[in-house]
Formats: sequence, C-alpha cells, structure tokens
Amino acid sequence: MEKLQLYDFIGSTLYINLGNDRILRGTLMAVDAQLNLLLDHVRERNGGQSERLMGLVSVPEQTVKSIKITEQSLNHICQLKQDLLRQIV
Repeated sequence: MEKLQLYDFIGSTLYINLGNDRILRGTLMAVDAQLNLLLDHVRERNGGQSERLMGLVSVPEQTVKSIKITEQSLNHICQLKQDLLRQIV
C-alpha cells in the first residue's frame, strides 16, 4: 500500500490540536504548498468545553500540534485508495 499524503484526506473530518486546549473539528477542503489547511464547517472547542461555530477557517501549518481522524474514516480512505490503484492499468 502506498503511503497516504495529506491531500488524501480532503473531504474528511479532521481534529486539529492547536495547543492551549484548543481543538478544531472540520472538513478538510484544501492544502496549500506551505501545508496550511483550509477547513470548512469548523467548530472550535477550548479547555472549558465551550464550543463555537467558526465556518471556513485557514489554519497555518506552524500552529498545528497534531491532526487526528477517526479509525472508520481512515479505513474508508485506505480502501478508496486501494480500489483506485487497482484500476490503474
């Protein structure tokens, strides 16, 4: 299996840890050449467990501490990539 790249996760819901107890949850829409992320339908949760809707957000690469995805979503992406690679002649 070929390694997954960040652009393989476009369309997936990601959980972005920004440190300081801030976590963004949103759909990855794009990644630019500097690895900045464009997320849509973003909800921000802070350490106090309050949550706010932010909409479309650009996340600079240097602010990202970690990125997580659900296991179910990861398995789905891997299966789609395997299916695509099998179709290439």
